Amino acid sequence: MYALPLLACLLIAASVHAQVEVDRPVLLTSPSDSARRVMGLSDPLEEEDALNARSAALGSFRSATASGGPNAWSAALTPTLVTTPPPGLELLLRIPYMNTGAVSLTLDGLGPFAVEEAPGDPLDSADVPAGLMARLLFDGSAFQLVNGRPARSRSCPSGFVEVTSQFCIEPDQRDTVDFQEAALVCGALGARLCTWGEFYVACVRASQLGLNDMVGDWEWTNNSANGNMGVRVVGVTSCTIGGTAFALDPPARSFRCCFRH
Repeated sequence: MYALPLLACLLIAASVHAQVEVDRPVLLTSPSDSARRVMGLSDPLEEEDALNARSAALGSFRSATASGGPNAWSAALTPTLVTTPPPGLELLLRIPYMNTGAVSLTLDGLGPFAVEEAPGDPLDSADVPAGLMARLLFDGSAFQLVNGRPARSRSCPSGFVEVTSQFCIEPDQRDTVDFQEAALVCGALGARLCTWGEFYVACVRASQLGLNDMVGDWEWTNNSANGNMGVRVVGVTSCTIGGTAFALDPPARSFRCCFRH
């Protein structure tokens, strides 16, 4: 036999029709793991109610099946939300249908809230396959879809030529500048300096792709060389030739930018 503190005894005797509110820690002292538990808590009915083991196992407080249509989802939780979802709320929704465009979610009559690929970036058609268990995270204003989206390639920016399904390159050299300035110019375009490998792949297909001046002088790449502040430069006499230049030292060199799909 063992004795429970008075507060724990009161909890066990509590009605199964209501949650129990306590203002201090509950200490359960039985030497048996199976006996150290609070019994009699009903399923939560309000969003601030404590979870019993059954509700926690079922996960109904954060999981549901969506209804309403492919692009206007609705869902009901148990217990029901009565205020705007708190930032950080995570949901698991089974989605019965593939979306055909941007998606919104109405949750327990609240909303609708946008469902996004990234903050400010709505979903595209077919981002959500039918039957997906969608993991959604609320950021305070919209739900971010954490899983399920297929990989999507970005289009080449204006002024770039597609070399492979993985990257694009500028067809012409840019004027000679130092390495840091070249990196900043490409970054401002949402691109970057090409790797040595990208330069080589583009160089051997230069005539086919309409690329100019791939051979004839040194161009900066974003590959480091075997030395402090050493940068790989390429292209002076052939597609395969490479050298080393000091990133912080003249002379300035030509360059072109690459963009990863």
